Amino acid sequence: MKHTISLSSFVLAATLLCNISFAQQADTIYVTTQNQVRMTSPPAGYYGWGVFPADTVSYRKVYLNFTLGCGGSCSQWDYTVQVFLLQNTHHLDSTLVQGPSFTVNGNVIDSVKVKFDTTYKTHYDTVTHKTDSTANTAYTIVQYKNCLKPNIPTDTVYWWVAGYYNFYYDTTGKIIDSAFVTPDTSMHISYCPYYSVYDSIATYELSRMITPYGGYYNGAWTFPYKFDITDFSSLLHDSVKIEVFYSGWTNGFDATCQFEMITGIPDHNPYKVVNMWNGTFPYGSSGNPISNYLVTKGVKIDTGAYGTRLRVTQTGHGEDNNNCEEFCSNYNHILVNGTQQYSTFVWRDDCGMNPLWHQAGTWLFNRANWCPGALVNTYLYDLTPYVVRGTTDSLDITCDPYTSPNGGSVYIFGTSLIYYSAPKFTLDASIEDILAPNKYPPYARFNPICGDPQVVIRNTGSTALTSLDFTYGEVGGQTYNYTWHGSLAFDDTTLVDLPAVYLKSSPTNLFGVTISNPNGGVDQYANNNYMQVSYDTVPTYPSSFIIDLVTNLDASSYSYFIKDAGGNTIDSKSNFANSTTYLDTVHLTPGCYHFELDASNEQGLEFWDNSYGAGRLYFRRTNGVLFNNFQTDFGTSVEQNFYVGNLTGFDELSSNIDYDVYPNPASQQLTVAGLNGSSKSKELHIYSSVGQLVYQSIIPAGADFVNINISGLSAGLYCVIISNADGQSVKKVMISR
Repeated sequence: MKHTISLSSFVLAATLLCNISFAQQADTIYVTTQNQVRMTSPPAGYYGWGVFPADTVSYRKVYLNFTLGCGGSCSQWDYTVQVFLLQNTHHLDSTLVQGPSFTVNGNVIDSVKVKFDTTYKTHYDTVTHKTDSTANTAYTIVQYKNCLKPNIPTDTVYWWVAGYYNFYYDTTGKIIDSAFVTPDTSMHISYCPYYSVYDSIATYELSRMITPYGGYYNGAWTFPYKFDITDFSSLLHDSVKIEVFYSGWTNGFDATCQFEMITGIPDHNPYKVVNMWNGTFPYGSSGNPISNYLVTKGVKIDTGAYGTRLRVTQTGHGEDNNNCEEFCSNYNHILVNGTQQYSTFVWRDDCGMNPLWHQAGTWLFNRANWCPGALVNTYLYDLTPYVVRGTTDSLDITCDPYTSPNGGSVYIFGTSLIYYSAPKFTLDASIEDILAPNKYPPYARFNPICGDPQVVIRNTGSTALTSLDFTYGEVGGQTYNYTWHGSLAFDDTTLVDLPAVYLKSSPTNLFGVTISNPNGGVDQYANNNYMQVSYDTVPTYPSSFIIDLVTNLDASSYSYFIKDAGGNTIDSKSNFANSTTYLDTVHLTPGCYHFELDASNEQGLEFWDNSYGAGRLYFRRTNGVLFNNFQTDFGTSVEQNFYVGNLTGFDELSSNIDYDVYPNPASQQLTVAGLNGSSKSKELHIYSSVGQLVYQSIIPAGADFVNINISGLSAGLYCVIISNADGQSVKKVMISR
């Protein structure tokens, strides 16, 4: 089945390089082109220059770190912001223009009547009660009389306005006479056609985002965005001009553009960029269809291209009687040589999970591939199977048929064709991102965590990736091991859920992940194997507390649940009544938990643009004291991860239940011994470091020891708890792999 691939999913038909090993010291270079530039109204571009490394420097990855800020005040409207790279092609272009025979004060006018000497304008003087006059200011008239050089002035003269009447007044200010100011000559415009020659500038759209409804934000507010622009790395060398275009009609936001170049060897080099369809095009106009702009392009595919990809950034804007195109969903279609190869639903259906919630406007309404305050998704199409190197292929992008009743609908397109060289490695993997734990603001919806870390990996080798080893944990603290198994094609990515770890506060609060041994073999490029991020720790809650929920007039839309570290639902509730207060007490054992309140209407417990009214969500101690007040304007869902107790903080206790646990560390089998054959049975529980119950059994009366198969448990710290009516005893054991 044909499908659109994401930024992280691209398969190349490529010549494979075998038995290679690369080593190059990685470095990261930062270049800032705009620094807190104030974007005001009306729509305008804001330009900056960046001095980038020479083209002898190779980039493994390139990111655009774009920061939006209020700078004292933010606009309350959602406006399109685009970042462009402007490249001088060093080719000359020309346009046929008409050169005027003269200009008056720099302006082109059809005709002018003038006098060669000073003229005057009369007026009534209210002080002297007489007619007075003031000298006119001379015109600056530049003449172009040589049609062989129509843009070179032949003369400049200073003459005065003529061809009007001067009036004369009596002592009361009444007009009693007039005199015509006779011109010495009348000048009438004529034109000489010529070609205006200029440098040809190619403009490439690097990224696009839509500003939030910023009316609620204070003047110091900022928010970061990160765009992967590695596809444009071939253009980011030497001196480069960057434009930030703000479409706003109200003031405004600050913009900062920082380019982050990670040097090294790319897995397949994007060595050439070709502009395709770019601009704002009408959609739905019967007299001016979008097909007038999305015309067929014949492209001779580069002979060195082992991979060819079409990169499309497309968003819908404008409103007619159907609320199109901002709130209309349609498909685009990609055709190669007349045959449709891809179709994409141009729509964003996750605005209610926008990391920028509680905005001043309709931030949670889904739209035509954009959400207010979010970066715009880019569609990537692998054309490699459908084009032939060295031949000319026809490429088309079309949209679903639509006629707008009143006009006003538009699509904004930014499209480029990217050519790639052959893969550099046969056996290699890259860690692309750490989603959790991570304190990066765009990931705040699902952080901080006390459960499974989530990382994104990419297969950067031409051989399919089937296994990969992970070493991870708090930097400078306990580390854990895990082996992933799957099937990942070249340049595809996947999300990996690592087994849970216990993360505590430390001087740095850094979490690191290392990958190794792809397919059990030797990784051919080490510089993409490690990543670390900052994290926050989750709060610790009491073992018993009250969920205080007040519903609004759409109570049937809401439900909540609590899950433990193993993903088991241990409490849930739904089928609420309207405008009702619910006080539910939960009792939890030590461990890690996830609470989530979902709104099927995607409008939170409160939203200004509906008539449901406002609900609320609190967590209270059993004595009624409030300790968590949740944001009610949350869109689709609100989440909270938390600890109850601190299992790894337990002291190793001894009571009249005494025993030994060995070996420690253990790997395959754990023996609990020295139970002295007590006449009472005992309960045995084993908990992971985050409180997940991983094993339980009853030790019968009279047993002196028990063997436990632990081969299925992940590496890490565990607590072995034995208890009966006489008390309990806790011991720690490390399981290693």
